[in-house]
Amino acid sequence: MTFLILKGTHLVTVTVTLVLFLLRISWAFASSEKLRMPLMRWLPHANDTLLFASAFATAAAIGQFPFSDAWLTAKFLAMLAYIVLGHIALWRARSVAERALWTAAALATFGWIVLVARCHDPDVVTCLAG
Repeated sequence: MTFLILKGTHLVTVTVTLVLFLLRISWAFASSEKLRMPLMRWLPHANDTLLFASAFATAAAIGQFPFSDAWLTAKFLAMLAYIVLGHIALWRARSVAERALWTAAALATFGWIVLVARCHDPDVVTCLAG
């Protein structure tokens, strides 16, 4: 039962992370002041904190850990990359083209993380082919 609650919490926070990123990036493309609302300045960080906490708790529940199991190491490092890419897309891009490039990179990284999670293998091509 505990595992299901942890996994459910993790899946909800993953979904919220993606929805918040898509919402915020749409505002960034539109140069909307909504992006700077106080709620949007702290909510994504709070959700990502819960995301990481639920991820580590779920990993502990199944007895697998980042830097011990390759697929979890890959997910952890890719999540850090996704956060950096998303930050660049939201706050550092100087043009629409740059923002689009960094957004695509962030979303591709997010997609790869999901595939690694489904396959439990960082070699998602082999996993999906087999």
